[in-house]
Amino acid sequence: MRRGGTLFVALLVAGAIGAAACSRPVSDNEEGTNEPATPVVLAVTASRVVTAPMRREIVLPGVTAALSTLTLRAPASGRIVGLQITTGDSVRRGEIVGHIVNREEDAAQAGLAAARRIDPAEAASLARSVARYSNDNGIPVRVPRDGLVSQRLVSPDQIVNEFDPLVELVDPSSVYVDAQAPIDRLGALRSGMEATVVSALKPGMACPARVWSISPSFSAGGTTAPVWIRFTGPDRISEIGAAVDVHVTLESFPHALVIPAAALFQDAARNSFYVFTLGSDGRAHRTSIALGIRDPSVVQVTRGLAPGEIVITSGGYALSDGLRVQAKIAPAESGQPGAQPST
Repeated sequence: MRRGGTLFVALLVAGAIGAAACSRPVSDNEEGTNEPATPVVLAVTASRVVTAPMRREIVLPGVTAALSTLTLRAPASGRIVGLQITTGDSVRRGEIVGHIVNREEDAAQAGLAAARRIDPAEAASLARSVARYSNDNGIPVRVPRDGLVSQRLVSPDQIVNEFDPLVELVDPSSVYVDAQAPIDRLGALRSGMEATVVSALKPGMACPARVWSISPSFSAGGTTAPVWIRFTGPDRISEIGAAVDVHVTLESFPHALVIPAAALFQDAARNSFYVFTLGSDGRAHRTSIALGIRDPSVVQVTRGLAPGEIVITSGGYALSDGLRVQAKIAPAESGQPGAQPST
């Protein structure tokens, strides 16, 4: 065969192979390549923006002290009897809390007891003489003003000298808290700030108080400064020397905009914060916000959101602006956010 004929046959074979390749059925893996992709929908949880009171506080350790104290002293020398008051007891002005039996009367009573054993007939006459000069139960020990017993210094039947201290009294209305504040937080404290005082001495009681005075002097170590706290209500700690914790309110917002802390994202590059809100179009929208008070479970939003808006609380960094989401909105929780201790 001639060379031209051979070339013609080769071209026919190649054309047949190409036609067969073009007409072969499409495999299963290649089916639907021209169909539109199914849109991605991320299932998330969400919560509404609510208003609630929030406050920020600092906790200071302290010890109760008193501005006004009184020492009850023996009015005469002798034996103290009937002194049954103890620490924590309240006493009133003019109240008799004990008696002093002087030594002469003790000696007369001892002599009378001996006479009754030696000569009972003559003892009756001696008893009448002793009764005429006896001071009944002894010299009374009277309380000069209302107070609270902070310490009893003697025991019943103890021999005391005139003017010996018997009882230490405290004026309950003068009790205050000597608290200690770190010097790097003094700038956040001001006289008049509201506070509450709690102590293991009275479990479950939060005594209302107020910052009274901030001392300009520092402690010996130079790390703290005294802050005096005064009680402002009927609930108070009257004992002195009691260890307490003082919760001072630094900021308070009765109608703060609040969202769960789980909804918050931080943009480290811009040193800012943002959330993803759920739009009416069913998509997540990145929204920049400004923060106020923060605690482990909720945060205050000062700019960027309005009450009733929905913020997404799950999904993490899988969320993106414009992503279609299917949200399950959590019901509003009962209760109110608490205070956040300052750090």
